[in-house]
Amino acid sequence: MRVIVFVEGRTEEEVVRHVLKPHLESHGVHVSATRIGKVLAQKRGHPERGGGHFIHWEKDFQRVLRDHRAPGLRVTTLFDLYRLPQDFPGIETHLGDDDTNRRCDTLQQCLLEAIDDRRLIPYLQRHEFEALVLAALPSLRKLLDDDDDLAGLLALEKEISGQMPEDINDGPDSAPSKRLLARIPGYRKTLHCPLAIEDTGLPPLRTL
Repeated sequence: MRVIVFVEGRTEEEVVRHVLKPHLESHGVHVSATRIGKVLAQKRGHPERGGGHFIHWEKDFQRVLRDHRAPGLRVTTLFDLYRLPQDFPGIETHLGDDDTNRRCDTLQQCLLEAIDDRRLIPYLQRHEFEALVLAALPSLRKLLDDDDDLAGLLALEKEISGQMPEDINDGPDSAPSKRLLARIPGYRKTLHCPLAIEDTGLPPLRTL
C-alpha cells in the first residue's frame, strides 16, 4: 500500500518523512508527503510555499488521484483545524461549533464529499501542530543551549502542567506556537519541531 500525505508546510513534510514514514514502512506501507498548494506557489515563483485557497487545493487532490492509479493508493491529509482556508468545504456552516472534535469529524466528511473519491482518508488535527512539541518538551530541551531558552522552557512546563497538549489552543496569544515563541525566543519551528518530535518518537507522543 502507498499513502500520499497532503501537508501544509515544510515542518509537516519533515515530520512525515522522519517520524511517520519509518513507522508505517515497518508495517509495509510506503509513505510520502506533498505540500498542498505547492503547484500554484511554484508557478508564482514561491517554491517553498504551500497553502492558499481550497479551490486550488481541490485541483491538487484531483491531480494526484488522477496521476496515481495503483490499486493500493490512499491519500490523506495533515491539516490544522485552525488554519483551514475560508472556502474549505462546510467551514461557513460549522466554524461556530465549539466542540472541536465534532467540528473536525464534520469537516472531514465535508472534504470527503467534495473530493468524492474512496481513496481519500481525510484527517484534520483539532490542535495546532506545535501541540506535538508541547508533548515533546524533554526532547526540545536537548536541542537548546541558551540559558534564557532553557529557563523559558522550564517556565513553559510549569505553565501547561496538567493540561492535555491537544487542548492548549485557546487564543491568538496562547496557542502552542505563541507560547513557545514567548517563552523560548530561540525556538524555530522548521528546525526544532521535527527534531523534537522525531527524538520523542511516535509511541510516546500517542500516549500524551
